Amino acid sequence: MSGGDRYSVLVAAIGNPDRGDDGVGPAIANRLRDRVPTGVRVLECGGDLLELINEWTGSAAAILIDASDPAGDPGRIRRLDLSSSRLPADFAQNSTHAFGLAETVELARALGQLPARLAVYLVEGERFEIGVSLSPRVAEAVGKATEAILAELSRMAAG
Repeated sequence: MSGGDRYSVLVAAIGNPDRGDDGVGPAIANRLRDRVPTGVRVLECGGDLLELINEWTGSAAAILIDASDPAGDPGRIRRLDLSSSRLPADFAQNSTHAFGLAETVELARALGQLPARLAVYLVEGERFEIGVSLSPRVAEAVGKATEAILAELSRMAAG
């Protein structure tokens, strides 16, 4: 990741495509790249999420995309507005990242470094083993999540 150029909106796709459904973020990023409006940067993040704080500095908004733990409905898409609220208590993700999504967002909040608008799209995963592809229901959710994010980006551009 590199925070060189600044964009009005950062879309950060979190995950590892070599760990099954953890790769849903990068899969969505691949579909978004050539379709986002001007002023939107699409970034893949696979390691330490603390770098996100540097990446979204100067951006008016950020959209984060990640897989969530299995809870009985693989492929379910949840959108959370974290601009002024914390991740819900039932978000008990076992992060594959050195510093997880919840910790990164809350540290940025404590430091006063959150973008004005912060949304998180979580796609419920089913399998996270090394060397497997996306599960069928999560693969199906990639298109739906992509369209939902594009619609949100269009609303941001219009407003």
